[in-house]
Amino acid sequence: MSTLPPELMDEILWTLSVKSLCRFKCVSKEWLNLISSTRFVKMHLSRTRTLGRTRVRLLADGMWDLFSVDLKTVSNNDDKITMLGLNFPEECASITCIGSCNGLLGLTTGLNTDLFVYNPSTQECKQILRFGGSTDITYLYGFGYVESIDDYKLVRIAGPGEIVEVYSLGKKSWSSIKSGFLFPKKYYKVGFLIKVGVYLNGAIHWAFENRKGSCVIAAFDLVEEKFKTLPPPENVLKRKCKYTLGVMRGFLYLAADKSDGLKQFCVMMEYGVQGSWKIFSTGMMPNSLSDLRPLSLLTNSITVLLMVKEGLIFVDGKDKKSKNVEVGVKYQVDGIEQYNVVKFGTEDSRHDLHLYTESLVSPEYKSDFTTQDIE
Repeated sequence: MSTLPPELMDEILWTLSVKSLCRFKCVSKEWLNLISSTRFVKMHLSRTRTLGRTRVRLLADGMWDLFSVDLKTVSNNDDKITMLGLNFPEECASITCIGSCNGLLGLTTGLNTDLFVYNPSTQECKQILRFGGSTDITYLYGFGYVESIDDYKLVRIAGPGEIVEVYSLGKKSWSSIKSGFLFPKKYYKVGFLIKVGVYLNGAIHWAFENRKGSCVIAAFDLVEEKFKTLPPPENVLKRKCKYTLGVMRGFLYLAADKSDGLKQFCVMMEYGVQGSWKIFSTGMMPNSLSDLRPLSLLTNSITVLLMVKEGLIFVDGKDKKSKNVEVGVKYQVDGIEQYNVVKFGTEDSRHDLHLYTESLVSPEYKSDFTTQDIE
């Protein structure tokens, strides 16, 4: 390897998996410094996306550990999905994912006062300095990355939203912002103490019904650190609706469930443009299902992995047939292998499913951004 030009060595290493690169850090001090450098980490993430080699994993939270499975190993012929523990390094009664971005997970514990940034692929974990909090207050959380300032940010908002707390991973510090944007009291559902926002385009998003019964999509801009609203679909269902936001393949979607059983599924084809919303017929999804939340397309690019109030299902994109999928977690207790079926989407369940990609990004993130970059 010593005879290879440095640029050629970089090109070879950029094509390797995260697992291999973590092992190769032990080859030499030179390789350790190279693979750990910010430049290398960013280029590796960029190359894996460009080459279509991004490995996407499905994550289950709401338990004492985090569990995941590589989506490439999941087939539409499967009747169950078995997830393995990630051995989260901290002891917690319950762990909730508040967002994933570039391979990093934002996490909070059942105590509602501890925050972590964790890379499950490298097993690196950073505990964010504790801050004030209450175990009986509902909080809105979010986590995302802003390329224009090269920074990752955690967001926490206590009801009704007068103060927004923001933690900058690059600056390693908290800031408190007074907000003029207030959420309705009914959005802070009693008995469920964590509400997670959806990250896209440098902002964290929440959707709710206002006092007039209309849909509101609130977006907290991570650069300007203030709220704005996005236009909902013109013909979206109104009054006595539950709205669910999500992101799939880079597009924001909105699912509307009305109390009388009517449903809509809408996709914003151009971010921030009201006229770009496309409303899909509920016939694309089984009508009996509620709280639709598409998670991913399987490798055949036809089958949709869909989380609903009733659980987890596969929906065939051609014949529209659906199939229930059992989700189980495998772990060991005193050397004895255990398997438990996990229930999702029920009223008393805090288990949830998320997607994350494998990367080398470290929770101890060092930004390359300077004020000269915006001059």
